[in-house]
Amino acid sequence: MKMKETWITLLLFISVNLISIAQNKFQEIDNLIASESMIDAKTALEKLETTLKKENNTSEYWLRISKANYNIFKIEEAEKALNKAIELDRKNPVIHYEKGRFFNKIDKNELAKESFSQAILLKPESNYYFWRGISNQNLTLINDAIKDYKIAIELGENTPEIHFNYAIILHQNGDFEKSLKHNNKAIELNPEYANAYKFRAITHLMLFDLDAACVDSEKAFSMGINKFVNIPVEICKGSKKQKLEFIGGFCLANKQYKKGVEVFTKLIEYNENLTAMYHNRGYCYFQIKDFNNAEKDYLKALELPKAEVDMLYDNLSLLYFDQENFTKSLEYASKRIELNPKNHVPYIDRGLNYRKLKKYIEAENDFNKSLEISPNFFRAFGYRAYLNLELGNFLKAYEDASKAVEINPNYDYGYLVLGQAKKELNMPDFCNDFQKAKRLGNPEADEAILKFCK
Repeated sequence: MKMKETWITLLLFISVNLISIAQNKFQEIDNLIASESMIDAKTALEKLETTLKKENNTSEYWLRISKANYNIFKIEEAEKALNKAIELDRKNPVIHYEKGRFFNKIDKNELAKESFSQAILLKPESNYYFWRGISNQNLTLINDAIKDYKIAIELGENTPEIHFNYAIILHQNGDFEKSLKHNNKAIELNPEYANAYKFRAITHLMLFDLDAACVDSEKAFSMGINKFVNIPVEICKGSKKQKLEFIGGFCLANKQYKKGVEVFTKLIEYNENLTAMYHNRGYCYFQIKDFNNAEKDYLKALELPKAEVDMLYDNLSLLYFDQENFTKSLEYASKRIELNPKNHVPYIDRGLNYRKLKKYIEAENDFNKSLEISPNFFRAFGYRAYLNLELGNFLKAYEDASKAVEINPNYDYGYLVLGQAKKELNMPDFCNDFQKAKRLGNPEADEAILKFCK
């Protein structure tokens, strides 16, 4: 029995020593690569290609060739070396993990995710899940990132970075309580984590705790982080109502509309400046597509003193337009015109409703009126261009769309209509305009490219 134990101990000793020797073989190379110096990286490559060349049948060798090439910005050579390492050792999860890290560095997140997934398949380690979570987060795959971070933590990953990343993704998903818990953990693990204080200040605001937000904002600022949220001292020392008003404005500015509904509901309870509170809550309801409550709040705001009538008419017109109630939308656009006939904007809003109702003469008259008041109003040219496109007046559509993008070279809708007009006029470069519309963020450009640009 003792002899058997001795042999086992001896075998373990030999195994550990072999691993140690293999690691020490590349120790100098690893130190050179870790410096991130281009000179050191070149030295590492020279040593790998001379004194250590006999190791070129191992994945460890090619992994270091890859890292050294990356440090001198030879990205293609770095990727080739990684592929060689995998070719030699396909079942080694570390190589797939390193390839994921490589793709992460060069912002190829889809490929990074694939590599981390392969590493996980071979060995489900916490760090691999953490890095796949980062890839998913970069790809804005919120739910997938949440799952990966959760598993990583369950498997024992307990660094400030994972708790901070998890806090960010939970915040983005609207789980502010849980986000706060993990942000707290990140700070507990690293009390000097300045960005964690900054981000926690934002989470405190979403939980309506402005006092805690003030403390964290100041802490982050004292650590050299510019204030992401500039909370005036008088607000930090102000009344509860003043603090809630600040939070309400923050929610609107940061498109946190569900929380906006909550905070403006609290402010309505104060029974002060009710018009603005109903107006703001109505806007939040509109943004989360709760159209019935949005309508109720807008109409309530109109009944109260000091109502911002023009803006409320505008919001009601937009609300009804989004519900395809073009008659009601037209009614409120007309009310805006009655308030101020020299305002060029509501004419195009009313014109759009006329077009939807197939009242084309009235639509054109309104677009013309808008341009009469404001001759360089690019949106009026853009909408009149589409009207002409719909009516088959392709040359007029081309002229108006051309004028729209001449006035505003960043007008995505103008390029979309220009491309459509050019296509109808058999102009060969119409796809260039669809591509330009896409680059500028037009949501319909992809469909046009897919359909017409092969």
